[in-house]
Amino acid sequence: MPTQEFVLEDNTWWTTTAVLPSWSGFQKRDGPYGATSSTTPSNGEVKIVFAPEGRGSEPLTANERSLVGWTVDNEEAVADALLKALWAKYPELQDLHACDEEEVAKYLPDIHDIQGFRRLIGLHCIHVHPIEADGMPYVGYEFGCTWDAEHGLGVLMHGAEVLEIGGADTALLRWLAERYAKRET
Repeated sequence: MPTQEFVLEDNTWWTTTAVLPSWSGFQKRDGPYGATSSTTPSNGEVKIVFAPEGRGSEPLTANERSLVGWTVDNEEAVADALLKALWAKYPELQDLHACDEEEVAKYLPDIHDIQGFRRLIGLHCIHVHPIEADGMPYVGYEFGCTWDAEHGLGVLMHGAEVLEIGGADTALLRWLAERYAKRET
């Protein structure tokens, strides 16, 4: 991974951006809370937040930078695992969020393969938690999605393993990542 430039935002968390080719062609979701920001598909550029909760404002250590680096360097394997897990969960999401046939057709249409998600979701932000096991970080992927403009979609992963799929908060809650880390030790 090339050296990432990090910026301290709101004296709270460190951010950078990266272009992740696996997410190119999905919806562009740079608006507030993952709202659609363009009709042009994303080029894969995404904001990465290190330690969205519970860390001081001191610059990132070499180890913390390596967690972000792992996330960028392994983006293809992570995206593949994430999309396969989302594909398996999608029928449940359709049942949970759709009220009538018109809503299903508009917001949660049947898709025939994983590429069908390109018109339904867009990666808004990646949250790299300051937690690791076996050299791999716990990372949350926050998406905007057609079916829930208020709560979005969040996926918590350890390396390329999907741990939980839920609302956007699933991606950024440190306690959730810590709970999974404790189970794995």
